[in-house]
Amino acid sequence: MSGVTVKQEPDGTSLEFDSGGITVSVRLTPRQVDQLVTKLVGRSEGEVGRLVDSGRVLKQTEKTRAATNKGVAAVLPLLDAGMLRAGERLTMRSTGEEHSAVILEDGSFDFDGHVERSPTEAATYAAQAPRSGWRIWKNAAGETLEELRWRLRASDFRDTGGQASKTVEEWVDFCIRKRLKPNNDRPGTVAAFFSDMGVEDTGNARAVLDQWFKWCVNQKWTRAVGRA
Repeated sequence: MSGVTVKQEPDGTSLEFDSGGITVSVRLTPRQVDQLVTKLVGRSEGEVGRLVDSGRVLKQTEKTRAATNKGVAAVLPLLDAGMLRAGERLTMRSTGEEHSAVILEDGSFDFDGHVERSPTEAATYAAQAPRSGWRIWKNAAGETLEELRWRLRASDFRDTGGQASKTVEEWVDFCIRKRLKPNNDRPGTVAAFFSDMGVEDTGNARAVLDQWFKWCVNQKWTRAVGRA
């Protein structure tokens, strides 16, 4: 093997080399780059900040990371609401292995120096394969980020009188426990909710839930653009 060339491209890092007269190109994930650099120099890419090959320096600075991670971190609203804490460790399991990451103050996921900003990017980095981060990352209580997000949405909901609704919060909790989508308006599920929760004024509860379902349809679920 000879003539190894490292190429830093928008969608990742690749190695090209000649083997028996054939040019071979290998695509590396960010985690594989970290592991390769660690083997070569004893430190991760996040620690050394650069990879040198044939006189070419490939450096990932804070500026370039900001350019590839535009916008506010997706879990920031959960931090602002107190549903997550900076320094809290989240875990996930993939193909029998457990992975963990620490939530930073800006909502990013920290893997011992390697940072990803969205749950899905973080889960994909950890598993080295596409994963739905909202459904796979869990806190110490075993709640997924998706469940926390639904609880946050329920607390944000206001009825036509501008009041928070205990009925909606109980509905979301019920759906999470039953592993159902809280935005699905199904008569059988609503009836089961009324029965399990012992709802007495079903007419008023049904009216509030109708408002909730319409609100779910109309909401764009936009991320926070800043911190209060």
